[in-house]
Order: sequence, then structure tokens, then C-alpha cells
Amino acid sequence: MHNAHKKLFVPAVIAATLTIASLAGCSGGTGTGYGSSASPSASATAESATLPSSFPKNDVPLIDGTIIVARGDAENGWSVTVMPKGKTGFADATAALEKAGFTPTTPATDSKAVYANDKYTVAVGTLGVSVTYTVTAN
Repeated sequence: MHNAHKKLFVPAVIAATLTIASLAGCSGGTGTGYGSSASPSASATAESATLPSSFPKNDVPLIDGTIIVARGDAENGWSVTVMPKGKTGFADATAALEKAGFTPTTPATDSKAVYANDKYTVAVGTLGVSVTYTVTAN
């Protein structure tokens, strides 16, 4: 019976890892620090990160909150993780993207969605409270 649980656990871990990797896949940084930087306990004492100067802040709305991770550039795309002020960060993020003229490219789930407009594609997701944006130019 223990082996049956172990056999089911391994594919679930692989699927979770792929989901996390897809949300952080277009960062221009080294790819380290996503797990610990985005956790609520670590971010409670973390200082705010600064958006890269090339981030399209006038075109891609971010939710209000503390920026925990901000990496990337115009050539490779950006990855930004925000610890929202409230508990509805993911819903607020998707609503802000739609209000800014982005349309869903795939059906959204409770924790991830992909939006696009004529300039950018934005994958937005949450693993709990924090919200991660992966932004690429079209």
C-alpha cells in the first residue's frame, strides 16, 4: 500500500515543478531564489525589490503590494513576484489585466492564467498569496 502512495506522489511532484517552472520560465536572471523569495514567511521581512528599468509598467498593470522578485529585460522577458496587500491578489491581477485590454489566451484556473494584447503576453499565477507575472513581448 505504501508503494501505491509513492507512485502517485512522484507524478504530482513533477507536475507541480513544471507548473512553477512555466510561471518563472522567462526570467532574465539566474533562475535562483524563486522558492524562498516568494514564500509569505520569507517575504514578511524582505525588502522590496525594484522593477527593471525596461519593465513595461505603463502597459502591464501590477497589483498593489510589495515586489519580492523582479528580474528580466526587454529581450528575454520579465518575471515579477508581488506580495499583495490583501488576500485577493490573483483575482485582482486578472481583473487588472482585463481592464487594461488583455484577453485570456487559455481558460484560467484558480491559480494561473495567460493573457495577451498586441504588445505582450502575460502569464500570471499564484502558489498561495504571492502573485507571479511572467511577461514577454509579442
